[in-house]
Amino acid sequence: MSDRLKQSLMSSRNEIEAGLAEAESELARVRQRARELEELIALGTATLLAAEMITGSRPAAPSGVPSVRLPEPTVDLRMAADLTAAHEKSKDELQTRLSRAQK
Repeated sequence: MSDRLKQSLMSSRNEIEAGLAEAESELARVRQRARELEELIALGTATLLAAEMITGSRPAAPSGVPSVRLPEPTVDLRMAADLTAAHEKSKDELQTRLSRAQK
């Protein structure tokens, strides 16, 4: 092969490797953000369940939002207490609980 072709191939390879490294970095950031969003969802769900159990009712939908009838919660008190307690835990411990619950 000519030197020019070799240089071109090496340059292309370097660009591809740099793009791959950038994509892997972006994927890691997206996965971290997904974990954070899952934690927020879990905390919101725990808060909602705790509020429903305390008040014995479901919160009203905000004005302008169509009302959707959801099934009654079938979560036992211990599970709701666990979810509420999760609010007090560190992110690492909460992530561990979430991964165990998903298995």
